[in-house]
Amino acid sequence: MTIETILTILGSNVIVAFLSFFTGKRKTNAETDNTILAGLEQSISIYRDIIEDLRREINTLSDKVVILETKIEELHKENKVLKGYGQGI
Repeated sequence: MTIETILTILGSNVIVAFLSFFTGKRKTNAETDNTILAGLEQSISIYRDIIEDLRREINTLSDKVVILETKIEELHKENKVLKGYGQGI
């Protein structure tokens, strides 16, 4: 083997190694990005579920507040009526 042949083989090996490194790096970066995106999608799904649960709870509590406000108004009216009966005696 001559020096030129050895340099050609080494040179082509270096070029192949260099190209393989960058191709592998791009693939690894793409896989990492996909993993990050999958994690973000799971997080978003979890937060959506939490928000929906909280929305239902808020609606339930709002309904209870309306019922309690109505009951308070009824009790105020009843209280006024009862006080009125006590003054006439």
